[in-house]
Order: sequence, then C-alpha cells, then structure tokens
Amino acid sequence: MWAIVPIKQFEFAKARLAPVLDPGQRRDLMRAMAADVLESLAATRGIERIVVVSKEPEVTALAAGVGASVLLEEDGGGLNAAVTQGARLAMEAGAPGILIVHGDLPLATAEAFSAVLAEHAGSPAVTLVSDTEGQGTNCLACSPPDAIPFLFGRHSCPAHVAAARAEGIDAVVIRSPTLSLDVDSPADLEALLACRHGGRSVAFLRSSGIASRLELERATTPASVQATSPMRGSA
Repeated sequence: MWAIVPIKQFEFAKARLAPVLDPGQRRDLMRAMAADVLESLAATRGIERIVVVSKEPEVTALAAGVGASVLLEEDGGGLNAAVTQGARLAMEAGAPGILIVHGDLPLATAEAFSAVLAEHAGSPAVTLVSDTEGQGTNCLACSPPDAIPFLFGRHSCPAHVAAARAEGIDAVVIRSPTLSLDVDSPADLEALLACRHGGRSVAFLRSSGIASRLELERATTPASVQATSPMRGSA
C-alpha cells in the first residue's frame, strides 16, 4: 500500500483561519500538521512508500526526514488532480492500492492509520475516514489505486460512497476519533486544543502563545457572538 499525501503550498493554506492566525502562523501550523502526518505514516506497518504531491518548497525537507518522495504537483489542477497524479504514479509502479491522506490531520497516529488498513481488505475495495460531520473525506483507501474517481470537495464522503457503489463496491466508512479532525476553522482549533495530544501542532499552538490567546478570547466573547462564527467546511 502506498500513501499519497497532497499538500497545498503553505502560503495559500488555511485561509479560513485568517481571523485568528496571521500568515506566518498559518504557515507554521500547516508545516507542523504535515510533519505530524508524515511521521505517523512512516511509522505505519503496511505502508510501503509515501509520496507527497505538492509545489511547496519546504515539503522536500519534511519528506526527506521520513524517507518519503516528492512528486511535483502539476499546475492548475487542484486537489483532485494532485491526488490523481499520485495515484497514476502508484498504478504505473504496480502498487496494489493507495491510502490518500490530507496533510492537516494533527491528531494522526500510526495506530489510527493501521486501523484503517485493517478495515481495508481485498480488491477492489474502498475505505473512507470521514470528517467529524460525516461529509468530508479525510482519508481514502483504494485498491486498486484507480478503483473510483476522486471527488474531494464539499460532501465528498457521500460522493465517494456513491462512486464506489457505481463500480459495484461496498465502501466502508470509518469515524476515527483522531483522523476525523482536520483543521479548517477557528472552531477546529478549539477542538484540537481540547484534545490531550496533538504532536507538533499542539506544541506549536501552545509555545507560540496562540493557545492562551484563543482561550482568553473565547472566555471574554459573549455566547451570542460565538454562535455567529463561520461554520467549517469539508474536504
């Protein structure tokens, strides 16, 4: 099984966190989350190779640190095109399947990825980890790598399930307490900080003073204002 990790350029990532994090802080957080994901994948038994699809210059060093390779993302394609690019490489190399993982899963662990692989059996097969709302797709295992088209975006989890059904495959959908949390909004940051672990991501938020600032702002903001905060999206 190959792991395919698409990573957006850090300077363009996490724009919805702009109300609470400046550009430099968003870059640092994205770098920390990507490092957490790659380290967890590198420690997962059953992952033969990790391929990062990205145009972000800093990704090269992160990938090298865990023995991953970097595939330069083609211009103008977007997330689904980047994933397809990685899947194509895996197919050409004869990989039996792929595990697509987003780079913004700060609670990712090798144990969580192993649990996904344990649920993913046979070929053809499709296994998904949904986001906390059950709408986005945070991880997607496909055997063979081109078992279904990639439909990341709003409501991608039901879309991927429908795509598998159209191919005669009964997709398995998993809710994971660690892999279901991605970070797109200020509310996601609060959920992350409420967790007991989080690797580099939480360490950065705490050491930088961001965590204490957000906690103070939360404590002093009226509940009526908090209720009007933007809702989070789906991958």
